[in-house]
Amino acid sequence: MTAIRTAAASAIAALALSAGAATVPATVGTDYSDLWWNPQESGWGMNIAQQGETAFVTLFVYGPDGKPTWYFASDARVFALDASGSPAFRGTLYRATGPWLGGPFDPAQVALQPVGQVVIEPRPEARLHLSYTAEGVSFSRDVVRMSFSAPDLGTMYLGSFSLRQSLPEGPPYGARQFGAEVLVHVEGSTAFLRIEDPQGTCEYRGTRTPVGRFARIVGQFTCAGGESGTFDIADFEVTQHGFSGYLRTWSPSGNQYGRFAAARY
Repeated sequence: MTAIRTAAASAIAALALSAGAATVPATVGTDYSDLWWNPQESGWGMNIAQQGETAFVTLFVYGPDGKPTWYFASDARVFALDASGSPAFRGTLYRATGPWLGGPFDPAQVALQPVGQVVIEPRPEARLHLSYTAEGVSFSRDVVRMSFSAPDLGTMYLGSFSLRQSLPEGPPYGARQFGAEVLVHVEGSTAFLRIEDPQGTCEYRGTRTPVGRFARIVGQFTCAGGESGTFDIADFEVTQHGFSGYLRTWSPSGNQYGRFAAARY
């Protein structure tokens, strides 16, 4: 139906993702690569660099003497997936010692000591649950992505998208994949997207909220044919080459959800 097709034009590029069994590699769900912290507990946090189903996790915390202490898990692996396909990681935690940075580097002085284990599990509302043991002490907290910059952008992109379609309150009945020209203007908390494809033009206006290296955009859309509704873009990420995200739309004619990506002209 026209409403669903035109609303779909608001997405930009998408590669549909299949979440499989718990042993499926983490081309699943969400990429956790970011700086994470607990806003109520300043001064400590966690860095995650995720590549597929492996993550390098660095914890910067306070030691028993109140001084900065670093632990890391260089080979944390996926051991489970939640219902949405988001992975949980587990790995051995180490402390490292080595030569002083002000002198010559002697590799023979580098020593790794296993001190415990770290577990990272997905939670609702873009949170992670961090739990670890280190040198006999156990610790657990929920953490969120740290946001300290939200770059503005405004240019044309060439995008493609893949969206599942469903009637209101109904199960999915189909999917569409196609390309579109995308004009994006984001300044401060205000976001505007205009999507043009062979089926028509839709405009999306909403509010951007930074979520670490990602952003979330929520607002209203209207299409040239008269269709309108609400939308929610999650995991919106901008790079020097383009942007990507996960789009959901709701309208009286039907709903859509799926991934999108776009490259700069």
